[in-house]
Amino acid sequence: MFFKSNLFTSSQDMNKDVSMDWIRFDIRNTYREYCKELIELGKILTESQLEELAVLIYGDLQARVEQDPIALSTDYIYRLSKSFNIIYCYRIAHSVYNFGGTAEEQMVAKFCAFRLSEEASRRTAIEIHPEAKIGKNFVIDHGINTLIGATSVIGDNCTLLQNVVLGARKITFNERGKRHPTLGDNVHVSGGVRILGPVLVGSHSFIGPDCLIAHDVEPHSKVRMMRKQQVVQAKDNKRVRDKQYFSSRG
Repeated sequence: MFFKSNLFTSSQDMNKDVSMDWIRFDIRNTYREYCKELIELGKILTESQLEELAVLIYGDLQARVEQDPIALSTDYIYRLSKSFNIIYCYRIAHSVYNFGGTAEEQMVAKFCAFRLSEEASRRTAIEIHPEAKIGKNFVIDHGINTLIGATSVIGDNCTLLQNVVLGARKITFNERGKRHPTLGDNVHVSGGVRILGPVLVGSHSFIGPDCLIAHDVEPHSKVRMMRKQQVVQAKDNKRVRDKQYFSSRG
């Protein structure tokens, strides 16, 4: 985590599974560190908000450990994984971003949410906008250069790999309103995928490596790049077509 924690004070602690109490402790620490202005305004996490966050983060952690064969334990992923840490920070930032209250309190809440989000992005090279809506048991594995835009919606039990973009279609001057993708439940997105615009990827779909999605995808679909041409540049500058082709696998 990005803050000093006393959860693990000896090597023996490293063998312990992460508990809900530990997660609650860290959520409180993170809130104190990044939301000082809200605390000065008397805005603190309620017990129901704290519990909701802890349940979501614990579910994300368990989902990652179940999926990842190199996950030695829950504390290994919780303390060391950048791609889990960005989800942890997103959950808190999203909750803070949606705080109610006066206009001033809402503005300060959004500032605090963005501060946590930007710091998490800087440290992990993964970006999740705090406005994005993400369901339970969310997993990012590897994750470098993955980006999730502000109006993205992701269902339950979804997994994204590295270099995935859930983005808008335009580079600049995008319209307000829904401009990023929606993923249903149980969607798995491989590395290098670009999903652009307010498209819907149906539940239980698999998107293979390096695909570009700009239209809706039906539920239970598999999207694959069937063929890529590789060109070898010889020393005499003649282009030789490589006989090898790459295809994504479901």
